[in-house]
Amino acid sequence: MFTFSTVDLLNATITSSGPISFRTKTSVGFTGRKTTSLMASASGQERVVGGIDWREKDLVVLGKTWDLHGLKSRPTGPVNTLRVWHWAGENYKVDLYGKQWTVTPARQLTPLVTLSQSVQRIFKASKPATIQIHAGLSELDTIFWILVLIYSEVRWQDEDIDGHLRSEHSD
Repeated sequence: MFTFSTVDLLNATITSSGPISFRTKTSVGFTGRKTTSLMASASGQERVVGGIDWREKDLVVLGKTWDLHGLKSRPTGPVNTLRVWHWAGENYKVDLYGKQWTVTPARQLTPLVTLSQSVQRIFKASKPATIQIHAGLSELDTIFWILVLIYSEVRWQDEDIDGHLRSEHSD
């Protein structure tokens, strides 16, 4: 399990009980977010392993860039949080249920990866967001799904109660 150090997913340390941890860092310009970098830390060495280019709408994983519009689609229907992500020749449903994002292969019922949203409390300790990987994934897939879940949660936070984006940028 990976645990975020702060409610700000875009600028956080992401720790795990395993040998690898991550860190996100987001640059902001006059008109909003520019890029979010995902750095991996292992054995005291840190390296950039991926990122999100918010302006160009690109996802970068291990040096390879994908256009976000080519990776995801929005199915027709009443569920406004459901997206279908196309990755490694497969389709995956990414959706928000309660306070948890799930990544589920299109032909399966068991989640592959989940992100539990942070819970902010006034009089008690807040609960940080966590990512749980439910199956053995390659480094490439792990980085990809961490970025997809960060992207999904941040875009969801950007929307107002009517489902309209608060910023002038849409996905």
